[in-house]
Amino acid sequence: MGERKAAEAALHRAKEEAERADLAKTKFLAAASHDLRQPLQSLFFFTAALGAQVTPKGTEALRNLERGLDALKGLLDSLLDVSRLDAGLVVPEIEDFPISDVLDEIAAATAPVAAAKGLLWRVAPCMAVVRSDRTLLSRMLRNLVENAVRYTADGAVALECRVETEALTLTVRDSGIGIPPDQLGRIWEEFHQVGNPERDRTQGLGLGLAIVRRLSALLGHPVEVRSEVGRGSAFRIRVPLGATTTRPAAATPAEPPASGEGRFAVLVDDDAIVLMGLQAILTEWGYDVLIAGSADQAVERLEADGRRPDIVVADYRLREGRVGTEAILRVRDLRGADIPGVILTGETGPECQHDAALHHFTVVHKPVTPRELGAALERQMQAAE
Repeated sequence: MGERKAAEAALHRAKEEAERADLAKTKFLAAASHDLRQPLQSLFFFTAALGAQVTPKGTEALRNLERGLDALKGLLDSLLDVSRLDAGLVVPEIEDFPISDVLDEIAAATAPVAAAKGLLWRVAPCMAVVRSDRTLLSRMLRNLVENAVRYTADGAVALECRVETEALTLTVRDSGIGIPPDQLGRIWEEFHQVGNPERDRTQGLGLGLAIVRRLSALLGHPVEVRSEVGRGSAFRIRVPLGATTTRPAAATPAEPPASGEGRFAVLVDDDAIVLMGLQAILTEWGYDVLIAGSADQAVERLEADGRRPDIVVADYRLREGRVGTEAILRVRDLRGADIPGVILTGETGPECQHDAALHHFTVVHKPVTPRELGAALERQMQAAE
């Protein structure tokens, strides 16, 4: 009995240590992704502002810089996804929708990438209606398709579907390098990559399948894999079938404003580099800009300026425990008008989202590309008209 109790105690201690290690890893991922977003955000803005200043000779170098920034943004987005999923901050919005909505978007996004590698890319037509979260299911499929394209040097990648009794089976199939049997259990681990011992960053960070595993558990969509070295892999997702729905009219995507001429923007951020980057890109778009490092400074400068802003863009977490929503509300009170507001944040918690939703502000997660920021500004100003 003594040996049994000792073994149980050791097992309990090991479990507690594993849980502490997992919590530490989650905190590290959240902190790392947040802290790295600030300097990356300023790089995005300054790079976009340079576009009109660069000579034709430097255009290709600027494009390469933008590609590098896009790749880095993708890596940080994956870190943020993992930390948010582990923290339980992702809440699925389950609905019935035609799977073709998701498949068509993935087909269009993947086509140029596959063509550039000389791969045959095929998406099977499917008219089924599924019950899931369309955004999260799309992320699962995108991660699998991106992996398939990444690890396939020649041949084909296909996204197939098969309707069964109560579910739709979606299969991502490739003719790539395949997965050795001894690694099949490890491919779902963070940072594990097949055939990339040198940690080539062009091969990603090794978080795609880790995110798929977490989303599979969150949505209740089982995922299985079959693979043969040198012949390729097939990943299957089972998604519940939904009730037939009437397709809603497709929304017209908002485009960034072609010009900010005649518009006055107030920018609030306590990070001087990010604030200067914001100022540079909005000025390049033609906005008249007023910058401030705090809500108090924004109000003080607006009182001296006398004009009514068309939009206020504020970082969420400001100094001395203040927040960006307060800054926007104080500008509204000063001018007595519901001025549109956009919140920029690198936070992973729900506080910012809830606070912004209460006042109908748009939340944009750092690092945001200039195109995404432009679209967010335009949506807010159109909604206020």
